Amino acid sequence: MADILWREGWLKPLSTESLPNDSCAICKEEFKNLDYVTSCEFCEIGLSHESCCNNHSIKSHIEQIKAKIEAHKEKRLHSYQ
Repeated sequence: MADILWREGWLKPLSTESLPNDSCAICKEEFKNLDYVTSCEFCEIGLSHESCCNNHSIKSHIEQIKAKIEAHKEKRLHSYQ
């Protein structure tokens, strides 16, 4: 069992006991204590290391990323961002 950190603009501590899988959906390595994890916002690949998900997004969803960039290009950031 490991305590992992869900990173989506804030940290949400989770235990791998409460998750459907205790290993990364992409690299298949078990989560270690205090690993940062996330999921792909473009597909249902499952929970993965943040760095694995970043690489997956660039390789598999580049056109969707470009479309999202274009859609949000003119929006200003909030003062807390």
